[in-house]
Amino acid sequence: MPQLAKALIRELSERVGDFALSTPTGGGTSTLIDLDLRQYFPQPLSQFNGWVYCPLDNPDALNRGIERRGQQWDPTNASLVLYPPGFPQVIAAGEYEIRMRFRRQRVLAAINSAIGQLGLTWYRKICDETQITKVNNWIYYPPVTSNWANIYRVEIQINTSPDQIGYPFADADYLNWRPRNWTNEQGVETWAIEFALQPPPDRQLRIFAEGFYPQLVDDDDVLAISGKWEGGALEWIYDWGEFRLNDSLSSRMPTGEAEKLRQMALDRLERQKNDILVNAPSHQPGRIVTPGHGDAMAFPSPEDWRFLGAFKSASFRLG
Repeated sequence: MPQLAKALIRELSERVGDFALSTPTGGGTSTLIDLDLRQYFPQPLSQFNGWVYCPLDNPDALNRGIERRGQQWDPTNASLVLYPPGFPQVIAAGEYEIRMRFRRQRVLAAINSAIGQLGLTWYRKICDETQITKVNNWIYYPPVTSNWANIYRVEIQINTSPDQIGYPFADADYLNWRPRNWTNEQGVETWAIEFALQPPPDRQLRIFAEGFYPQLVDDDDVLAISGKWEGGALEWIYDWGEFRLNDSLSSRMPTGEAEKLRQMALDRLERQKNDILVNAPSHQPGRIVTPGHGDAMAFPSPEDWRFLGAFKSASFRLG
């Protein structure tokens, strides 16, 4: 099932033992009152120094997305005093996240680091259906929101009758298409599908592809993982995220303890890496280029060097 950034961040924080969920019963802009926090902090702490974050779905609207640091905790009246300037709005309701070691943005950064690594080997399958209104110079630009990694099949709508729903698509190989991508000087990647024969206008393309996972930013951003590989992918994300967080702490710990912590994390990460390499879904095959097929040329030359190999991994196609 789709995973929200908020849930991923909380789970990783739980795994590293650095999470307390507060449901305040009152307070001020610089004070949070919650009787339930006594189970996490039974003793007074004059130098609390933990981080308090207000989620984006909190009813305290002006506090959403803001993180402040706690100054001192008094279990007698269950009050947590914050360092100035505190929150812009009085703390009244909803949930507040408390972490003692890591700021929330560092937890999110560790998760995004894991997602970036995952996207190199564990692509998600994409099926994009978009309407062609115009094709300039026989080039079509797929939507940039899909995070393309490889386009391996294209189908085109062959029947525009309103009674034909779902089925009327056929292989677009007769259009002699090929995918192409490039990155400009500003680091912007562009994907295009080139055709040797211009597709008819006002038809839908059905594009089958592999894509990577976008970086998470907001609490309600979705990590699009599902199906039978979801469990293994999530374990990789949590193990990699835990390793990154603990590695950031090692420079502030005694050498012996830091080395022990680092080695334990590396061992667990190595096991998870082996699992993910064994269980990751296989990539879709590429296309062997034969004259007039998959080269996007209207009049291909039989002496073109590309006819001797594939643009990607080998897979034979007839026709």
